[in-house]
Amino acid sequence: MKLAKPGNTSLFAALCISFGGIILLLTSFNFLSYTVFRDNIRGEIIKNNSLNLHTTVTNYEKQFVQLRSNLMAHLFKTEVQTVSDTTSRTVEYQTLLKIQLDLKGTLSSSRLYLENIVYYFKDKQLLIDKDGSRDLETMFAKFYASDRYDAAFWEAELPKAQSFQIYGGTAFEERTAFNITQHGTLLPVLAKKEYETQFGLIALLNGTAMYQDLHQRTDSGWFYIFDRNGQPIFASSSRSTDHDPSPVTLTGQGYVEQADAMYFYQQAPDTGYLYVDVIPIHAVTSQFKQLNLVFLLILLSSCVLSLIIALIIARKFQNPLQRILQTVEQLGQPLAQQPSRITEFKLISEKLHDLFRINHTIHRDLDTKNSLLQQYAYLNRLKMISANLTDIKMAIDSNRPYRLILVHLTLKEEALEGTELDPSRSYALITELIRMHFHSRCPDSLTFQVEHDLILTILFDHPQQQDARDALEPLIELLRPETLYFQFALGMSPSRTQAEQFSETYDKVHEYINQRQLDEDIQVFRELKPITLPLLPTLAQEQELTANLHAGNEAICIPLVHRLIEQLHKAGAPAHQIITLSKQIIEKALKVMYAKHVTVPGYASPKQPYEALKACRTVEDYKVFFEDFLSALAEAVRSKAKETEADYMISFVKDYVERHYGEDISLDLLSQKLNITNSYLSSYFKEKTGINLSEYTHTFRMGKAMEMLQSTDLKIQDIASLVGYLTVAPFNRAFKRHTGLTPTEYRRRHQSLE
Repeated sequence: MKLAKPGNTSLFAALCISFGGIILLLTSFNFLSYTVFRDNIRGEIIKNNSLNLHTTVTNYEKQFVQLRSNLMAHLFKTEVQTVSDTTSRTVEYQTLLKIQLDLKGTLSSSRLYLENIVYYFKDKQLLIDKDGSRDLETMFAKFYASDRYDAAFWEAELPKAQSFQIYGGTAFEERTAFNITQHGTLLPVLAKKEYETQFGLIALLNGTAMYQDLHQRTDSGWFYIFDRNGQPIFASSSRSTDHDPSPVTLTGQGYVEQADAMYFYQQAPDTGYLYVDVIPIHAVTSQFKQLNLVFLLILLSSCVLSLIIALIIARKFQNPLQRILQTVEQLGQPLAQQPSRITEFKLISEKLHDLFRINHTIHRDLDTKNSLLQQYAYLNRLKMISANLTDIKMAIDSNRPYRLILVHLTLKEEALEGTELDPSRSYALITELIRMHFHSRCPDSLTFQVEHDLILTILFDHPQQQDARDALEPLIELLRPETLYFQFALGMSPSRTQAEQFSETYDKVHEYINQRQLDEDIQVFRELKPITLPLLPTLAQEQELTANLHAGNEAICIPLVHRLIEQLHKAGAPAHQIITLSKQIIEKALKVMYAKHVTVPGYASPKQPYEALKACRTVEDYKVFFEDFLSALAEAVRSKAKETEADYMISFVKDYVERHYGEDISLDLLSQKLNITNSYLSSYFKEKTGINLSEYTHTFRMGKAMEMLQSTDLKIQDIASLVGYLTVAPFNRAFKRHTGLTPTEYRRRHQSLE
């Protein structure tokens, strides 16, 4: 196919002419732009610097408004008002802690640029900041020392009438006997209620950080902030300002030229602060010269490069275009790749050549997605979920004979210790092993995980046999090497043909594997075997176990628990029955721990016994666990019983509340035990602790209740009883008043955070 006919312009000539016109147009445009820019560049530079300063002023003014609002809000905090109103210099620990946490939360916001916030109570000679409380002299002579702002300065400033004042920045440092640490340039801020003379808030702003974030910086120059009286608040450098215009002469907005610098200034209407950007004249001149040079170089380079590129492109377009046309003519035939140095043509050739391969890949991907979609459909059928899956063809819907094989895996986590294999990955490997085994014998079989430890296989057209051993024996031999890491329970259903029996059949096979017993690595179930289990523990055994747990008598508790586990095991009880019994025993032990207020070494968290229980797979494992756990519990109970009572009244009262918070505790009871009057004990406890006895008891009970809700599975009514409430209703009301949440909401929120 020819690209040009006689009498027509060739492609090469047409491209050259077109590129020439474009180059001429671009050259004219660039020259015109350069000429206009050269005439207006000085005005644009001045305008740009003015706009930059305006943006800086806006940023600073917004920051100062936000700072004032934030600091004034801190003055009205409940805890701060409590400290301000009291006549004592001593601050309650809980109040101090709340103030510190509130300050740390505010200081954590980098957008406020606050280095520290200090509450100054002049009449109490007390300061409170994020690190605690101290006196004025220590704070400003040691932790935040400067030559300008000492303790005497703040004592003189607080009685003044202004409610919000930002002072000039200066260098602060921390001075210790061993080292001096620089804090950098900080701007002190005083906030207080108007006409307040005894209480205020001192904040320290990081002036350097504010400058770096809020100032629209230029390549060179200096930045200053002055207050209404012309006093400097911030300077970006230590440059001398002796020869600069006086701040009081700069009002409104504009710029002045003086000596070798341009002074751009703007006065904020709200704060009255004057913001000044000083730009050296030589910096503006250098910008002008540099931009002139850049424009000339760009103009010349664009002309030269455009001519070269136009010639190259025009030449390179002929052969690739001809090859593309030839390739289009061959679309109906197998295509060979056409080598070319043109990237676009090479890409077109490769894509056309790969059409058949891509088509094959698409079909293979569709097959994979169809398999996954079928697994999803079967899972919906198992879970009885109604979904619009009518277009998915499922093999069981054709009433083909099928059989379900369900495999339950119990991971031996200790076997994976020291290996890099992730537990979830190990389950996936077993799933793939089972899938490959059945797929080699029944290509249309389907194997997938219905739970992380349950693997389901659907076999179609399986031979109708009375004994399914022929289908399971090869799988058992395949899984036997994996018993180093897993215990397996396999269940096989009878053959079914009705699709509507699918979910019912799965439930039945699930009941099969629930018959799994201890001490065996591979177990196979093909039917339900009825068993009769003794009712354990009996009432007498339960009472005996509870009494000896409270007494710390492991000599009776351990043999009794061993005997209960052996009785269930010998009666043929499934593993889940023994696990249920073990959890009941752990729950009784936890109740004793809370009732006795003891901590068992090695089981400090109530979840730890349950975690240790998961590692038990044989009867001996359960015996060893309970022997260790109950021995440690008994030792802790006996040690607690040997503790002596405190000699002082406060210690006695606190210890009694900690020991008997689940019982009725009254002022009369405690005063009788101490042989003193009610009024004396009440006033003495209030004087020494700062809170009433009833408030202390209530707080301790709620703390224990929150601990049990977070770390145990005890029922709410059991927790209410353990912390001294006869019924659940008053406990719920008291807990919600204390925390703002009901016990159920509190437990759910904690579990969601975990």
